[in-house]
Amino acid sequence: MRVHRYLHIALACAFFGGLFGTNDLAYAYDSALQRSQFLANEPSYIKIIEAQMEERRASFMWRMRFESLNYNTDNNINSNTMGTSFRARMKYKLLENLDFKGRVWLNFRSGRTQALFGDQTPTSGLYPRELKLSWTPMSDYLTIDGGVIPQTWLNMPIFITSRGFPGLSQRFDLKNDTLGLSLTTQQLIPTSTTLSTRVAEKEEVPTFFTESAELYYNISSANWLRARFHWWSFKDLPHVVAYESAIYGNTLGSGGNQNNATFKYEFEGWITQLIFEQKLSNRLALQLQWNMLQNVRAPSDASDAQNIRAHVAYDSGRWIYSGSYDNFFIESDAAVSSYNSFNFGNTNRIGYALEAAAESKDWGVQFSLNYSNADLLNQNPPVVGGLQQDNLQTIWFKVETAYDFI
Repeated sequence: MRVHRYLHIALACAFFGGLFGTNDLAYAYDSALQRSQFLANEPSYIKIIEAQMEERRASFMWRMRFESLNYNTDNNINSNTMGTSFRARMKYKLLENLDFKGRVWLNFRSGRTQALFGDQTPTSGLYPRELKLSWTPMSDYLTIDGGVIPQTWLNMPIFITSRGFPGLSQRFDLKNDTLGLSLTTQQLIPTSTTLSTRVAEKEEVPTFFTESAELYYNISSANWLRARFHWWSFKDLPHVVAYESAIYGNTLGSGGNQNNATFKYEFEGWITQLIFEQKLSNRLALQLQWNMLQNVRAPSDASDAQNIRAHVAYDSGRWIYSGSYDNFFIESDAAVSSYNSFNFGNTNRIGYALEAAAESKDWGVQFSLNYSNADLLNQNPPVVGGLQQDNLQTIWFKVETAYDFI
């Protein structure tokens, strides 16, 4: 299986190598979404800052977020937290084609959280999201990273959040004015937010592998299309992860505590993603996303997840106003519950989410309010450690600044 996958990647490289004549993708597309300092796939202002600091060997950027987060269940089990986080982004050039890159979050939180929510809610502390060496031996074509690799690029919260895992990553890019192709592989060790493997003395070291292909098609100056396909696999996940994941929706196999719990099903499968954006006018833009996840190791009634998202933005000149709607379902064993988004209720969920935001272009600050409702698919989930899933409502208010530099 693995040999055939790498053979397919090699054949794809050979085919697209003839198709792509240059390696400079022209991002002529411009819309209200892509002008945003918070909503864009690759915010242009970050590139401007990096260009201003191009002569420096070391660069440091930071941003700040204030947020209030409320979780509540039908049985009135709740969590209310509030706090501030500082997020740093740094880069240090060691050699011409070797960089050190880092992203670290420093959180200050206070509030009240009941046992059901555990460590799913934000807490105070220092959280490394990215700490890696990045080597580009073939200019813009090949990048090899080693260290703590962030999973933000997957853009798949129903599968995994933006946490970073230690390991290796390889990325191959081919681009021209219209098309872009990226092939990525990862060999990682899944950890907690503090980078602990949470493995007991006699357990195997857990692994997380991905192989991905992404095609970007810049259709015209008014629209673009992105398609992604990922294969993924988790192996040898620790007992404590199995135990906590059972609380948040996964099916427990054997064992009933943190020292002996196991998953009933293994985790290996596919992700398909389609993203289309249409510029309706110079001020108005619409983006549609479809994300599909399948765990081929789980039975058909427990293996699938889907998220459909519509996002609209309006540029009034000094402000960008945006809104989004998500409709989702996540069956019990489609993903590892300890690693995917708690705002969607982890797994065994069906529901929707709404978000409204206003961004000041002059001051580089965004105000946003998110509401999500995640009901149970299986209305009678098992009791694990005295805790049981319930229908969940989330309200999340944020005030966030754009990156600045020192």
